[in-house]
Amino acid sequence: MKGKRFLSILSVAIILAMLLVAIPAVPALADAEIDVLPSSGAVGDEDIEVEGAGFAIEDTVYLYFSNEEADEGDDVDDLDSYEELFSIVANSIGYFSGSFDVPDELDDGSEDIDVTGGQYYVYATYTDGGDIVAIGEFNVIGISLSPDEGPVDTEVSVNGSGFEDNEEIEITFGSTSVDISGGDEDTDNDGEFTSYFLVPESTAGDHTVTVTVGSDEAEAEFTVEPEIEIDPEDGAVNDLITVTGTGFGYKKDVTITFDGDDVAEDETSSKGSFEATFHVPEVSAGEYEIEAEDESDNSASANFTISTDVSISPTTTASSPGAVGDSLTISGTGFKTSSEITVTYQSTPVVFTTTSESDGSFSYTFTVPPSQAGEHTITASDGVSSMSVKFYMESTPPEIPQPLEPYMEGKAKSLAYFDWEDVAGDIDGVVEQSLPITYDLQVATDENFTISSLVVNKTGLTTSEYTLTEDEALEKTNKETPYYYWRIRAVDAASNASSWTGAGTFTLGFSFDFDFSGWLLYVLMGVGALVLFFVGFWLGRRGGGGDYY
Repeated sequence: MKGKRFLSILSVAIILAMLLVAIPAVPALADAEIDVLPSSGAVGDEDIEVEGAGFAIEDTVYLYFSNEEADEGDDVDDLDSYEELFSIVANSIGYFSGSFDVPDELDDGSEDIDVTGGQYYVYATYTDGGDIVAIGEFNVIGISLSPDEGPVDTEVSVNGSGFEDNEEIEITFGSTSVDISGGDEDTDNDGEFTSYFLVPESTAGDHTVTVTVGSDEAEAEFTVEPEIEIDPEDGAVNDLITVTGTGFGYKKDVTITFDGDDVAEDETSSKGSFEATFHVPEVSAGEYEIEAEDESDNSASANFTISTDVSISPTTTASSPGAVGDSLTISGTGFKTSSEITVTYQSTPVVFTTTSESDGSFSYTFTVPPSQAGEHTITASDGVSSMSVKFYMESTPPEIPQPLEPYMEGKAKSLAYFDWEDVAGDIDGVVEQSLPITYDLQVATDENFTISSLVVNKTGLTTSEYTLTEDEALEKTNKETPYYYWRIRAVDAASNASSWTGAGTFTLGFSFDFDFSGWLLYVLMGVGALVLFFVGFWLGRRGGGGDYY
């Protein structure tokens, strides 16, 4: 019995031993730890050592690099940005040693970011993307540039961290040492800084910016872009334009175009710069693109504006207008050089011509022609470019004329004579500006001066009197038309008309409307002589008749 019991106990022991062997060892999370040697370095540094101890025997350990701080027990997959470094199996005493290169980007998480200077973390897990069991720290000695591309003379901000503290900062652009134009000149107590520099003259493409602080060094890339500047930026046809270019290729042929047409050529220097000149071609006013492109397809452009402009003197407004007969000077710039300029007072229109100067400017003085009150457009054109300016004509009418003849209810001849006072002022009581004054005269058989009743309608009379012609002779008044009605008004050269006078009335009296001249005059003279002869003969007979018997 004892033997059988011994065998049973032995069997149970063997089974328990087998079960214990089958159950994996539970890692002691609190004991696992990692060290990163060295604890700092720059992006791209190689063979950064990671040592782990206290890990599960012969278990796989996964290592990750992240900029986000986390705690043991957190899930790596919960981080937004990280990079898987490597995986390794712990040895029989739970130890491992491996190495990694400092990555330039974290792209295994939900967000991709570039690795820059600052504090980063190395996380260890037992499963791919699982819970964190140990944490190490790594300080990235690095810089970031803002912006990281642009033309020569761009001001660049350099943000650095992970450097030695309280040390002088040195910056080089390619092989050129550059001055710190602003910001920090030394790192702070945490080895951080923000400094500024201006991009030096250099060729197009990528250039390495190196920051050295003591024994620490970090690099970043800046891309130089081509740029041109033009002087002047606006002007006129035939102006001399200087084009200065930077950031082009090394000793490359460069072509300059104006609105797509070749206007100049040059060669860049060893630092990608050039300077060329050309004259503005004959084009109309507007904005044009000037472009420079080298044989390596580096190109840049700028805009040039041909700005024509005109003005008048004196200036006028709706509240401060001018008048007919004013002396007006129109001046312009930005037109074709030494060319005929046509000035058009468009409302009439009246056209004047002059010639521009060698710089495209002109000045011309003319007398404002008769034209209606209100806004008028004056245009200057060289046949390619045109520019307009507004002129405002006064709108104050003249005073009302004072009638003189015919008198009210007086008599007139069929070839009636009308007379009125001259008008020299306007209704505001000041001297009329828009001369000359003309007059309108109307005669009607109706005091309302309806169209059907008008018998005389004269406009533009230049004097303050008028006598009807034979074709305008009035018919005698009668019971149906006992009166004629007449009225007048004054009109200035800006077409401003006064009110009509009140309606004057007159009738037609008897008169000889004959022309006593020529043959009719001789006939009447002959008849008069005969009458005188017979009267004298009769008187003679009565005085001495006895003698004839």
